[in-house]
Amino acid sequence: MSYVDDLGPFPNSRIISAVFTRAAEFDRSAGAEFGCAMLESLAGLVVAHRRMAAARPAWDDIVLPWGRPGEPPGSSETGSDTDPFACACDEVQRHMLSIDLGARRILGPPRPGSLPHREGLGAVFGRTAYLYTISFDRFILDGSEGSNRRRLAREYAAYDALARDLVAGRKCLPALCDRPAP
Repeated sequence: MSYVDDLGPFPNSRIISAVFTRAAEFDRSAGAEFGCAMLESLAGLVVAHRRMAAARPAWDDIVLPWGRPGEPPGSSETGSDTDPFACACDEVQRHMLSIDLGARRILGPPRPGSLPHREGLGAVFGRTAYLYTISFDRFILDGSEGSNRRRLAREYAAYDALARDLVAGRKCLPALCDRPAP
């Protein structure tokens, strides 16, 4: 996978936004159009978040622990493998792990002197997909103030900066040893 951008092997925020939009309109196949497993997982995150919203419309009150990869969001509240919300949460975790594994393959071992980032790329994309989902459907869901859209724009900018640091070797992703198997 290669992109014409200063982010090297990682998609830039414009591509991520395009995948999110296509996933919201056309479901999971949006990522497959780009021929990349990471983008397919990005599309899957939006689809899973939409399933979460459909299963539990007031899901904003659930803390989504993006930074704690071993603890799926919502699992303590649902407690059921057949609950649609819990199943969508599990799907989010699988996509996040797939993204982290893909990023590891792309980056290889951390470079000496690189500073570990506080969370994996899957968590970054998971949070971004969540913000996209609560901001947009086919229409803007965020209201006239646009607080979620502003947070989403900040996440896109932070991701682009992180991707540049990862490619340059200034930062590295945290170890995956604490991640459960999918």
